[in-house]
Amino acid sequence: MKKLFIILGVLLTFTFATNVFAGLKIGTFDMQEVMVKSTAGIDVKNDLNKKKQYYTNEIKKREAALKSMRDDLEKKAMMLSPEAKDQKEKEYQKKLRDLKLYASDSENELKVSYREKTQKLVHDILQVAREYGKKNNFDLIIEIQEGGVVYTSKPLNITSNILKAFNEYYLKNKK
Repeated sequence: MKKLFIILGVLLTFTFATNVFAGLKIGTFDMQEVMVKSTAGIDVKNDLNKKKQYYTNEIKKREAALKSMRDDLEKKAMMLSPEAKDQKEKEYQKKLRDLKLYASDSENELKVSYREKTQKLVHDILQVAREYGKKNNFDLIIEIQEGGVVYTSKPLNITSNILKAFNEYYLKNKK
């Protein structure tokens, strides 16, 4: 008898829950996919890659100049006075420290730029997703990656719609 009440209780709970959620319009989307595939996301990636390439090239140029300076110092070491040799060594060490500082600063600049650009991107995507939800009468939209969704059926996934809406928003508001 006890088992019958438990089974009956579970069935009533599922029936009630199904009726409550039957009228809801729920959608899910993948923030990461929108970030990677959107025009804005591609622009951010390209911009960061350009900055990274610039810094990489600049560091390589400075390293080459340092290597040349070091080679020159080694070749002329025998001909230089101890004071001149010491002065050249100090110049080399200073340029080496400057290079290390530049490399560290450029890496930090890239990290800060990445963080700022992705935060803005996430903010804008969420704004577009909210507007999309209001416009299309959704009761609930869940972001798949951070929302804790384990399973979603294909009809619920509106990532492509959010991606399209975000691209339209970005192109309209691009500076």
